Amino acid sequence: MSEHSRHAKDIRSVLRRHLGHRTVLGVAIPVLADYIKAARQGRVSEGLTEKQIETGFRQLLTKFIRSDYHSTYIDRPLGERGFLEPSKGRYRIRESLLVGVDIEELERLHAELLSLRSAYEQRQAVIRKLEETCSLPQERVEERFALVDEYLSQLTGNRGEVFEVVSFAVLREYFRTFGFSLQRFSTTHANDGGMDFVAGEAIYEVTTDESAQKVRKDLAKAPGTKWVLVRPSVTPEVIRLCGDEVLETIELKERIS
Repeated sequence: MSEHSRHAKDIRSVLRRHLGHRTVLGVAIPVLADYIKAARQGRVSEGLTEKQIETGFRQLLTKFIRSDYHSTYIDRPLGERGFLEPSKGRYRIRESLLVGVDIEELERLHAELLSLRSAYEQRQAVIRKLEETCSLPQERVEERFALVDEYLSQLTGNRGEVFEVVSFAVLREYFRTFGFSLQRFSTTHANDGGMDFVAGEAIYEVTTDESAQKVRKDLAKAPGTKWVLVRPSVTPEVIRLCGDEVLETIELKERIS
């Protein structure tokens, strides 16, 4: 069996998919640490109570960035696709994910997940760079474009979070030139690779989904509403689908050119 296949569904691959997701790791790390501690002591971990997980969550995350705990953070990792399972009023790592993983590998995983600090520092560096670029004189517009291009080049697959933030920043500055302000009505962590800016009489939608099916579904959600669609590309099929209710279809590159 290949190394990739062997690791496809164990605790290492599951938790590594959540690198950078502070609320998920804030729950996972205390439970994982308890399992490792029990194994080193020659006993079987009984898991942690929700109160113990909450305590570990707060101790861990307050070292890096303030974040409130919520009970749904435990509910989300439960089930067949998650990494936790309930056991006598406690929560532990799902046993099927631990098969074939030795204690040394779990300790390495634990150390890797504790990269929360470096992730936080990276975010702070990005924020500083954005602030510095935004404060540049207006005649240095090429440097602003270069920063946007740098972020857009990082988009691979459905990278909704980066696309959402970049598109909002670009559109906010675009509307500001007309004397209008743009507010953002969306969460930071996008699930579908897009977002909607809702104005008084229309919906200004930005999406990474290039399919025509996406257009059909969205227009059906709010019949009779005016739309402006911003997409990675505009195909003839999409143009055919856009009737009178679509005021304009825009390729994202048009907004940064």
